[in-house]
Amino acid sequence: MKLAPGTPLSASLAFETDSPPIPTARLAMADGLAQLEWSREVIAARLDVSALLYPPDPGLLAARGRDFEGLHGFLADSLPEGWGYVVMRKRLAGLGVRIEELNPLDRLALVGDQGRGALTYAPATTPAAADEALDLNTLVTESAAILAGNDSALIEVLARLAGGSGGARPKVHVGFDAEGAISVSAGETAAGHDAWIVKFPAINDPQDIGPIEAAYADMAAAAGLTLSEHRLLETASGPPCFATRRFDRPEPGRKLHMVSLCGAIEARSDRPSANYDTFLRATLRITRHADDVAAAFRRMVFNVLACNRDDHTRQHAFLMDADGEWRLAPAYDLTFSIGPGGEHYLAIDGEGRNPTRDHVARLGKLHGLTTATINEILEQNADAVAGWSGFASGAGVSESSRHEVLHGLERVRNAFAA
Repeated sequence: MKLAPGTPLSASLAFETDSPPIPTARLAMADGLAQLEWSREVIAARLDVSALLYPPDPGLLAARGRDFEGLHGFLADSLPEGWGYVVMRKRLAGLGVRIEELNPLDRLALVGDQGRGALTYAPATTPAAADEALDLNTLVTESAAILAGNDSALIEVLARLAGGSGGARPKVHVGFDAEGAISVSAGETAAGHDAWIVKFPAINDPQDIGPIEAAYADMAAAAGLTLSEHRLLETASGPPCFATRRFDRPEPGRKLHMVSLCGAIEARSDRPSANYDTFLRATLRITRHADDVAAAFRRMVFNVLACNRDDHTRQHAFLMDADGEWRLAPAYDLTFSIGPGGEHYLAIDGEGRNPTRDHVARLGKLHGLTTATINEILEQNADAVAGWSGFASGAGVSESSRHEVLHGLERVRNAFAA
């Protein structure tokens, strides 16, 4: 699984499965830092692949530090983390390989062409795995066993289906055809199938986390947020699972390059190194679209009023098409969360615990939004969040979870109006 000493790693952008990938960069490690050299194609087209910090200029570009294992932040986005890391570690252990002994480029080689977004890496060292029939109920059970620290007979298929998945909740990448049938295939989804993510409960999640996330998605859509299509999948072993269409795969055979806010500005998600002012500024610099800034502001308002305080830098992302056009990605991973120590990961005008209407309005005006636009966004979000009970009932959220979330939303509403 380790690259031969001195072997450079090549990165390419594969926007279309039927077209040759675009050579993007060559990578090597030196003194614990990744060194990047952009390809002639990227330099000539002025494709700003990193989104912000590493312009497409000739010469070597060293990673700016060791916060991302010595990688450039946008490349670190390709590495499995959270659930993806757990299943890859177990899969490699079964092959007699300790993932802790692999350097960052070795790990990118493991990703190969099966990661998020459009970036692919060669030479790929991804272990081959035979396809297996997907049984959702079995995957729910096996993912729970892995989280509990036990071995799983399905570790191979779970590792492959997890791709570059991040976050603590178990998830798999699958395909759905027009009739809703589920497909599993090595690498990308089968022809004619749309790419989706199916999420399972983590150890500390309520059992009805799937319906809760579905209710939040419906509520966010009512608040005017842009989200990917979503659905609930019934299981035999408990409440249904939440599934959402992958926004980095807008249609079969087509990919978009994806960089998280974390990777774009190199602000780690586990540290208080960014805030919503940072997010809004980065959105304008990366996309250069005022509409995207307004959308990011709307998302902030929803996260405040809906008590989604798990809003760190990996929970926001940007997408680039083959022409180099960057836009804000749809909102994702929206759910009820009290956050670390009861605070938002991203503070609002300096306030993380009890942000008020004044904090939100000041930040909106700082970023060029008119009073009328701010008020419209606030009112639409408030109306949507006030309908929580209806959204929860429609999604099948349990009575205990409905009441718990409702009490949390009431506390936020009272603080917000102070």
